[in-house]
Formats: sequence, C-alpha cells, structure tokens
Amino acid sequence: MFENFRERLLTVQQDLATGLKTLSDKSRDAAVKKKERGIEHLPKFSAGVELLSRYEDTWATLHRQAMECAKAGEVVDGEVIMLSAYWEKKRNALSQLHEQLQHIPAFVMDLKCITSRLAQLEADFEELDGHLNHLEDLCRQCELQRLKHMQSLQLESYKMKKRKALEAIKVLRRFSKGRAKL
Repeated sequence: MFENFRERLLTVQQDLATGLKTLSDKSRDAAVKKKERGIEHLPKFSAGVELLSRYEDTWATLHRQAMECAKAGEVVDGEVIMLSAYWEKKRNALSQLHEQLQHIPAFVMDLKCITSRLAQLEADFEELDGHLNHLEDLCRQCELQRLKHMQSLQLESYKMKKRKALEAIKVLRRFSKGRAKL
C-alpha cells in the first residue's frame, strides 16, 4: 500500500521537477534573447507593449509560484521520505513480530513435551527415591544382621572362654580334692 503511494509521489515529484526545469530553462532562454535583442531592437509599436507586459507579469507570477511550489514539493518530499522510512521500520517490526508469532505453536508444543518429560522424570525420581529408601532399609537390616552375628560370635567366644575357665576350675578342684585325699 505504501509502496504504491511512494511510487506515485516519486512520479509526481519527478514530473514537477521536470516541469520546473523546463520553465526555468525557457525563462533563461527568454532572458538571454531579451538581453541580446536589447531595447533598441524592439519595434516601436505601443499596441503590443501592453499585452507583452501583461504576459511577462503573468509569466513572472507563474514562475514565482512554480518556484514556491518546488520548495513546498521539496519539503513535502522530505516529509514523505521520513514518513516512508518510519512506516518501513514499522512494517519490518511487524513482519518480524509475525515471523516470531509463527514460531509460537512449535514453542508451545516443545514446552508441552518438556513439561510431560519433566513429569515423567519426577515420577522416575520418586520411584528411584523409593528404591533408595528400600536399599537403605536393606542396608540397615544387613548391618543389624552383621552386628547380631558379631555379637553372637562374641557371645560364643565368651561362652567358650567361660567353659574353658569352668573346665579349668573343675580340673583344679579335682586336682585339689585329689591332693587333699592324698
């Protein structure tokens, strides 16, 4: 939409500049011819002088107005260029936004996939935590079994020592009783 408007403005600007240049060139040519002819070469007819003066005044007015239009056209051209650049930036920003918006569905799908994967990982971690707790329980039971076994071995060892000591005392008693009988 702005491209078409911009092209039209450029065409109008070029046409206006060409017209002004043509008027300017004709004006210079007329001024040069007038200077070349000089006043002495002019015929001395009073009837055409008034008509010529009126056309020259009209032409001068038209030339002045054309110059003012050219200046106004240059100002408008500058504003149109700035406006065009402004809207071009807006259009680029909008197209970038549109492009980014097209990626949102894929992003949402990725986010859903990641969310479901996180939920699966959470379930896996809970299961692993349960297995670790079970392993800790088994380790505690093994430790208790080992301590029981060690204590039972110590108890057996203690009992053996006491039996040996008892046997030794019994032997000594027999030996002392046997000596006492002698």
